[in-house]
Amino acid sequence: MADNTDEEHLDIPINTQSENPPDEITPTADTEAINPNQETENMEVHHHAHDPAAPHHKKNWKSYFWEFLMLFLAVTLGFFVENQREHYIEHKRAVVFAKSIIEDLKKDTVHLNSSIAYSFKKIAAIDSLTELMHSPFNTWDKTEFYKGVTLVFSTFPFAPTDGTYQQMKASGSLRYFDQSLVNLLNAYDNQLRSTVFRDMEEQKAAWELVPFAALQINFEVTGDLRFNKPITHETYIKMNDKTTIDIFINKVVTVRTMRGRSLEELQKQLNMAKNLIESINKEFHL
Repeated sequence: MADNTDEEHLDIPINTQSENPPDEITPTADTEAINPNQETENMEVHHHAHDPAAPHHKKNWKSYFWEFLMLFLAVTLGFFVENQREHYIEHKRAVVFAKSIIEDLKKDTVHLNSSIAYSFKKIAAIDSLTELMHSPFNTWDKTEFYKGVTLVFSTFPFAPTDGTYQQMKASGSLRYFDQSLVNLLNAYDNQLRSTVFRDMEEQKAAWELVPFAALQINFEVTGDLRFNKPITHETYIKMNDKTTIDIFINKVVTVRTMRGRSLEELQKQLNMAKNLIESINKEFHL
């Protein structure tokens, strides 16, 4: 009896470990049970937080207004800055052109003053010549006669310096200037045409005298006087009848008249040049 009991006892495995070891934490029923509805709700909340189309993130009219206003101000500011930059560049170009035009005008004034002085000298010489020719032929001072005739044939055409103006006109750069200044420049240019035209008319009148004078006087003498050389040729005068003298006087007086008209244009041109220089200096503070 005792032996059987021992055998049965040996067949039963002995579990030396505790059923609930102290280091192992047995999850409770609440922890193991996961609520699927709760997880879905959490996911929905997380998803809605990043959805711009969610109802609580919809923009109202104020948001659109401020976005439009900021965009409008940015574009306007950019346009304003660009416009100011272009205005600055155009002003700098205008100053360069203004200085160049003033230099041209100063050259014109020098030439105009010389042409005006020459005109007075020529007119006075022609007046003296015609007075001499109205006196008896045998009283004529031949040297004075040839000096007067030499000035009749001489010319001093005015050549304007208008390169800057013509460049601005061709390139459309006159827009850099105030319109009142452009009007003055255009008027000055128009006056130049009249001045140059009158010079050409006087030259034509002088050349028309040449064929007739060639039959009456010695051009070698006028050549000596023209280049400030001593007279080395015969000072003959072949016209000794009143008709020939009168024709010669009329042709000389025609030259004088043309020179007088040219003088008027030169004086107008000079006044306009001075006015332009003053106006440009005032406009650009030069």
